[in-house]
Amino acid sequence: MAEITSSGASGVGSRGVGVGSQGVGVGSQGVGVGSQGVGVGSQGVGVGVGVGVGVGVGSMMNRMPWSYYATPVDLGFRAWALDFAPNNYGDDPFPKMVVDDAFDRQWQTSDWDPSLRFWTLAFDVQLTEWLKDQDPFAPSIMAAREFAKAYDKWRAEQAIANNWIDASHLIWRKVSMPSAAQVAAGKAEIIKEIRAMFRMMEDDRDRWLAEIHNQADGLSGYFVALLGLDSERRPWTMELIRCGLAIGNVAYMHYKSYFKRVRPSTICPGLVPPFGPPRHPAFPSGHSFLGHFIALLLLEIGPVAAAFGEENATPTTPLPFGVRFVTGTKPALAAVRSGLTFGGPLLWLADRIAKNRERLGVHYPSDSAASRWLAGSIWDQTVTTRTIDCPSLHKVLGMAKAEWA
Repeated sequence: MAEITSSGASGVGSRGVGVGSQGVGVGSQGVGVGSQGVGVGSQGVGVGVGVGVGVGVGSMMNRMPWSYYATPVDLGFRAWALDFAPNNYGDDPFPKMVVDDAFDRQWQTSDWDPSLRFWTLAFDVQLTEWLKDQDPFAPSIMAAREFAKAYDKWRAEQAIANNWIDASHLIWRKVSMPSAAQVAAGKAEIIKEIRAMFRMMEDDRDRWLAEIHNQADGLSGYFVALLGLDSERRPWTMELIRCGLAIGNVAYMHYKSYFKRVRPSTICPGLVPPFGPPRHPAFPSGHSFLGHFIALLLLEIGPVAAAFGEENATPTTPLPFGVRFVTGTKPALAAVRSGLTFGGPLLWLADRIAKNRERLGVHYPSDSAASRWLAGSIWDQTVTTRTIDCPSLHKVLGMAKAEWA
């Protein structure tokens, strides 16, 4: 998922999806260390050459030029005047028609970016293709490899069976031999979500666009900035963020390949996203998954939870208001797998990043909600119960905790 690392992809490798040129970590235009980086680089705050803050997904082979992560250069930024004043006849300022077969459409293999099509194949627990653009022995990559080996514990069928996704997140999905009631409910849900996206397009998109643009390929940089991190003082906390990106990339790409949901603008062109959509399926949202998973990993560090956590393990409704003294805590799993609003800085940021993808017009609200549930479930399985064994993740987490002691 997109973070900028060096000069061009989402992870490793020249224009690959791993860590390196335009990658997910830290490099030229990067988040932590690199030329034009926020950390250390030739136009940064210090000295050095980028060492990625993140990890991506994909292969350099047969790949198309990108403008944003997995977004063809042809679908790069285009300015739209978001004028919603009605004309003399009261017509909609942007067309709001949804294609009649929206409920039946699925993302096809040919719709994927060529370098990402290996995700449509049977899941490879060795991550052979993905590793082509990674440093296979970096702690974050080792954590992802360990996670992949436990595939049977987190694969999509298991996620559904274990209620890691709520039924409300899947109303849009066409099941085999749907009843008339299921078809009607699915179509109604699609219309409901598209209407919500038009409201965000009208009310929010123009005001939020600069932030949306930066988060498209710079998600982890917002966490680095919020916590005031740098690679010299807290290198293992930076590596923990990379672990979140690496494990998250493997998880959400598998889920995307399973659910095959088409992007909103393919069924409702009037949403006119200013860039994209990316050439991989919509459900679940990668940005939402990564944001929530990274936030939850960071909240495992006591002093981070105290300063950036929730006021209560289960947020109250409405949230307390105003400037006040608080000792934060990490949330309860039930709170993550709910619709409650978070007020602590880290999960507030995760929700904000997710909502921005809806404002952009590339994700439905249910994409974001499902990712929050999935991220919480995998956090619980890898960190709390350790049902999914990732020893490299726990080593990094231990080192990160020591940096804050």
